[in-house]
Amino acid sequence: MQPLRFVLIGAGNIAATHAAAIQAVPGGVLAAVATRHPERGPAFAARYGASWHADYHAVVARPDVDAVAICTPQDLHLPITLAAARAGKHVLCEKPMARSAAECDAMLAACERAGVALGVIFQSRFDPLSRRCRELLASGKLGRIVWVGARTPWYRGAAYFQAAPWRGQAAQGGGVLINQAIHAIDLLIWLAGLPARVTAQARTLVHAVEIEDAAQALLEYDSGAIGLVQATTVAYPGYPEQLEFFGSQGSAVLHKGEGRLQWHVREPREDGQESAAVSSGAAAPMDITAAGHIAQYQDFAEAVRAGRPPLVDGHEGRQSMLLLDAIYRSARSGRTEAVVP
Repeated sequence: MQPLRFVLIGAGNIAATHAAAIQAVPGGVLAAVATRHPERGPAFAARYGASWHADYHAVVARPDVDAVAICTPQDLHLPITLAAARAGKHVLCEKPMARSAAECDAMLAACERAGVALGVIFQSRFDPLSRRCRELLASGKLGRIVWVGARTPWYRGAAYFQAAPWRGQAAQGGGVLINQAIHAIDLLIWLAGLPARVTAQARTLVHAVEIEDAAQALLEYDSGAIGLVQATTVAYPGYPEQLEFFGSQGSAVLHKGEGRLQWHVREPREDGQESAAVSSGAAAPMDITAAGHIAQYQDFAEAVRAGRPPLVDGHEGRQSMLLLDAIYRSARSGRTEAVVP
């Protein structure tokens, strides 16, 4: 099997999960690690048998690198992707894809020009319960979907923001919506589609940061369905996230943070429930398993070798930013805003 050699850019909390996922992929090789933090970069790279570099620009051009895995703060996602595309490398980028849909478009254009794959990490789409929920909604058993919801009532203490000050800075594009709730938002879009309009509020209620630590958005769909997104990092000690889908003939609730999916159909009567391993960052960002990342890396490797788009490509990754752009616009303007594809 042809090796697929990665450079991992960034050595923060999620980097170890990416390194493990790379090494779990048949033929996957972690060739290099690039991070501007010399206090942890060399030791991290040595742990996985990779070389360390302080500057990503040179390493993405190395001939022994096939793909770039981006694990940096989101303000670097666009410039790193542009550099990787210029060097002819495939790109797999952590969520959020960027800080705006406009940045996503620039990333897509660069990768399409270069003929390289662009994937975005939304590992929750690979969870068995998420896929089962999608099958259930697609079956039509619930009838016409009339109400949807996504709730992320998490907690982050002051130490979380002090450990990495970029997390609280407005230059990163946002707070709880773009950093924590984006997984639930992506799943909501994947399962129910993009809404047409949003009316939103975003506030900084508790934390001494520049970004929102609480937000809610009313959703309106062209089908007539309505919905709600709620997200916060002030809900001590942190509660499991949940997605809800209510239809004219039944309902489904994905208790994502509890590893449980339940559904009820009115006619013919059907009541069901399935469970899976829990993976939730409700109280701490690393209270997650690597299973979803491994599954997504395996798909990415297969896509590169087959010359097809990854299941979560840049176009899919861009969807959540379209909704977030509209939510942030509405929170600033106080008006209902259109979600512009």
